[in-house]
Amino acid sequence: MPAVIEEYQDPLRWRFEEEGRSSELRAQSWENDLCQVKLLAMHRPTHDSEREKDGDYPFSWHLRGRKRNWELRMQLQFKVLPKEPLFFALELSRFVEVSGVTRQVQKALVAACQAAGECYHSNGQDPSTLLAGREPEPPTFAMPLYAFDQFEVSRKGTEPDLSGDLESVGMRRSDGAKNYMAALKKALAELTTEHVYTFCFWGVSQFLDCIRWEITGGIVPGMTVDFNRLCGSPPVYFSVYELNDSGSEKRHLKSRKRSYFRVAAWSALQPPAEAPEKPFTNDDFSWDGGFDLLDLDPTPAPATGGYAAAPKTAEASVDLLGLG
Repeated sequence: MPAVIEEYQDPLRWRFEEEGRSSELRAQSWENDLCQVKLLAMHRPTHDSEREKDGDYPFSWHLRGRKRNWELRMQLQFKVLPKEPLFFALELSRFVEVSGVTRQVQKALVAACQAAGECYHSNGQDPSTLLAGREPEPPTFAMPLYAFDQFEVSRKGTEPDLSGDLESVGMRRSDGAKNYMAALKKALAELTTEHVYTFCFWGVSQFLDCIRWEITGGIVPGMTVDFNRLCGSPPVYFSVYELNDSGSEKRHLKSRKRSYFRVAAWSALQPPAEAPEKPFTNDDFSWDGGFDLLDLDPTPAPATGGYAAAPKTAEASVDLLGLG
């Protein structure tokens, strides 16, 4: 166990990006003409077995003992309300040819994500195969916001602390998927600029080790895969956007999107080519065990040990949806 906890350097990296500007590394907030967003990402130290065993890492009070590798939490306050349904998406910046075993892994991963609800997946289009002037679709995996695993609607100033204990906050998919989806769809249909919307996402995290940059967790039984086989090279991008209605056009083209925010993400162990860090290397394929599809195990994680004792449960925010 390390002598000084503060020495831990989380390899997870991200940066908010949009046309003409970007944030500092690991920024926790971002603002533009469309919204204000707060972001918190927590990840088990899957690259450091001793720290993981001892619970010597940030948010171990929450992650330790769970199947999930990570959890993403975000809060949105809209300045401009969307006119079309919103998507939460993972995107690549360029086309990547996927075939063979990698294609089978991709299909299994998409199928696991679809278990949480409707989604849109496209491998994108190779620009070199299109006629001049035609817009290519980027590789995209997009889900409606009701694919998140937990949500809360709060009046501004009463929203929960993203770094706190959210176990009793809002609604969770694991409490009953049918009622959860109905309530979240209702909230999304009644968006306002006066409220803060809190979302948490972890359902597929057991399949994606973002620090080691691997697909894992038995998505193909016993196999782990270098994520670069799917994304080409880091970073990958996740974003929230609305898609304008273009009649018969169903592709998620850049020209159809109004992006509320976009984040570039990577691991310091697998940095972008232009980054100064030395890349981490591993065999493309190795072997491990099985999985529990959506990590819906209701057993709470231990609230002791790790980086610090669990914080006090967040004070209840205003129940705007009448969900009791």
